[in-house]
Amino acid sequence: MKVVLNVIRGEGHVFVNICQKEHLGKVYKENKAVLNVNNEFYGGDEVDVDYALGLVDEATVVSIVGETIIEEAIKRGLVHRDSVLTVSGVKFAQIYNL
Repeated sequence: MKVVLNVIRGEGHVFVNICQKEHLGKVYKENKAVLNVNNEFYGGDEVDVDYALGLVDEATVVSIVGETIIEEAIKRGLVHRDSVLTVSGVKFAQIYNL
């Protein structure tokens, strides 16, 4: 499976942002929650999901958007199912390696 990956490095931190292509550039709103999957933060290269999830260990923060990629992260033990948020039907999770 291909996903969109954007790695941002700076000031001693590494942000790994992964999303499914169909969510890129969209804004989801539900009550007071807003999930903005903007190109500046999530836009990047299309890569294989194995490569993208392989970067988790070197990241300070990982942001993941999309049901299929989140299910894969859960299956690999990277994300706990109870930590997944849903905004307008779109799943979102973060991993912190502080």
